[in-house]
Amino acid sequence: MPTVAEPELGPQTAPSAGDPANDWLCAWCQNRVANEKDRFGYDGKDEFTFANPEGIRFVIITFSRTLGCQEAGEPTLEHTWFPGYAWSYCQCDHCGQHLGWYYTGNCEFTGLIKARIVRSLCIRN
Repeated sequence: MPTVAEPELGPQTAPSAGDPANDWLCAWCQNRVANEKDRFGYDGKDEFTFANPEGIRFVIITFSRTLGCQEAGEPTLEHTWFPGYAWSYCQCDHCGQHLGWYYTGNCEFTGLIKARIVRSLCIRN
């Protein structure tokens, strides 16, 4: 398991609103779930690759906050990828698809599975 430092969070602001060019969407239902401006990093990284106990690999992007998501399950430290941070499931609040994990510890953040989210397509006239 990789060593992960504390997050590099900037000043806390309200989640970005109405910024389609920077939105991340649920790949299944296109519900807005995050914004690019809310990404943050550990040791200068905001994308990580981990494997669960069954060997399934996930590439996750870390966000300081999400929109259009809901927490499911009780937080647990079992098999956590971020030492000292308990995880619970993060689901799309529109279609219920599992999108990643919420983490709670010294701070709270979310790791969204890169293959289950897509960048919005902003078409300008």
